Amino acid sequence: MNRLFVLVVLCFVMIFSTSCQKREDKTLERNLFTFLLTCTGGSLTACNADCAAKYPNVTGDNYPAASTCFSACSTNCNLSTTLLLLTNK
Repeated sequence: MNRLFVLVVLCFVMIFSTSCQKREDKTLERNLFTFLLTCTGGSLTACNADCAAKYPNVTGDNYPAASTCFSACSTNCNLSTTLLLLTNK
């Protein structure tokens, strides 16, 4: 009975270990895609200028939207992460 159990377990291990696929790293592609789609104007300066034009007077009412806009620029227009990903390839 023990031998049969060990044999069944070994069969499952062999089946599952040979059926794994290699994971493809798509970090660089996703980062470039995010930059192209969400970085308004193509640079941090242009994106910040666009936010400043949308919200010329930051008041209590529109502060959350302006803050979100500037934060999105800082995050999405950051080329240092993309350059690091390119140099590590």
